[in-house]
Amino acid sequence: MGNHWVLAALVSLSFCLDAVRRFLLPSSSFMPGELVRSARLTLLIAYAFAAFAKLNWDFLNPAVSCAVFYQDQLVRSWNLPDLSVASVPVLGRSLAVLTVVIELAVASLLAFSRTRRFGLVLAFGFHWMLALDLEQHFWDFSSVLFAGFLLFLDDGQVAWLRQQFGAWPKWRPRPFFLPLLIGCLGAAIAVLNILPLELGSAATLQQWGHVAWWGYGTAWVGLIAASLFAPKLPSHRAYERHRVPAILLVPPILAAFNGLTPYLEIKTGFGWNMYSNLKTVAGQTNHLLLPGTWDLTGAQRELVQIVSSTDPALQRLHDEDYGLTFSEFKNYAHRFPNSAVTYRWQERVHHAPRLGDDPVVQGSVNVAAQKLISFRAVDLQAAQRCQPNFSPAR
Repeated sequence: MGNHWVLAALVSLSFCLDAVRRFLLPSSSFMPGELVRSARLTLLIAYAFAAFAKLNWDFLNPAVSCAVFYQDQLVRSWNLPDLSVASVPVLGRSLAVLTVVIELAVASLLAFSRTRRFGLVLAFGFHWMLALDLEQHFWDFSSVLFAGFLLFLDDGQVAWLRQQFGAWPKWRPRPFFLPLLIGCLGAAIAVLNILPLELGSAATLQQWGHVAWWGYGTAWVGLIAASLFAPKLPSHRAYERHRVPAILLVPPILAAFNGLTPYLEIKTGFGWNMYSNLKTVAGQTNHLLLPGTWDLTGAQRELVQIVSSTDPALQRLHDEDYGLTFSEFKNYAHRFPNSAVTYRWQERVHHAPRLGDDPVVQGSVNVAAQKLISFRAVDLQAAQRCQPNFSPAR
């Protein structure tokens, strides 16, 4: 699961809540515009938190910044190492600043109808470019955002797009074509998912994703850029005139709470803080605007530090100087109990010839809490390095 799927789930929740509202109140009519406003607000809140998280000292530090890390990865994936800024600190810091400015600008421009068209061009172009990285499949993240950004189109742009698609009658598929296409794609993906990994199924899926993205993403970027000049029309949609029902404010409120969780140390996973270099540990933070966090759980005050292990993922934590919260370590022990581990916790060194037999990690694991309340590995070095994933042990 990733942040984009949390976002998609919250937007989907709006539709479910609206269905419940209309079931309980038969007199209430279906107003698509109210759903659009709820979804817009949810996306804006999530995006604003993601931009806010990047306002920290380490994201602006070219030696560890995720902006520099992924720019280097992108150009390397296209065999263009000369375009890397990793070895030029001034360019690296400028790239990090530019990234923050773009994300803050997207959130600000989309929030107001007068600037929304420019915000859409910037948003589509920025996330199209990020998904060109061939070493990582960012196209799934960008695809979810594209679907969300389309909700911000105004009536003039929608009318223009309808006119463009209506001008190509020969391209209109027959009624059976779309279900057939979806069925074939679904069957192909299912087969690739169940094939043994040694046959290269995962790599094939990723390659197909990149190819599909080049067509799909590029087409939308071009259409959105062209629609910038579409005639503006007076809006007659319901969501421009009516307030969002209270029940449809639940997803935006949940999105805001999710964004606050890293700063409350309830969790540090899936909190709209991805690829941000944000550090929120034991009341301390590297954020530019916050003096510290409000540590409600204390989960990161006593970390598990791996000394040695026969488990390659746990050994990697030691080699790269990362620690784990005890809850994450216990979850891992229940999933992979057969490894030998020596670790330091609560100022003591523990040795477990078989991790699953260690009395320290005995007891049941709450599966729901494990999924919903997750913590990233904690960087034990002074600077918060870019973490491409939760941790080597997750």
